Amino acid sequence: MTEPATDGVVDPETALRREVDTLAQRFPDVDRAELDERVHATYRRLKEDATVDAHLVAMTEGQVTEELRERGETVHVRGSDAG
Repeated sequence: MTEPATDGVVDPETALRREVDTLAQRFPDVDRAELDERVHATYRRLKEDATVDAHLVAMTEGQVTEELRERGETVHVRGSDAG
């Protein structure tokens, strides 16, 4: 039996850790602790105003990525992204 869904996913914390892992691969020059803090802070901020939680994790990743790009961080393309 699976545990009940919360925030649109079974375990939001696991999903957020995966997003930190993904961002750490895409932004290897950014300290992992900073990525973790940014991801969790952004998720909390989005959750405050959300009426639907289903896409909060994906929105979090997008917003953190955009913030990092805006400050000039280099995005390292993953092998699966190269075309």
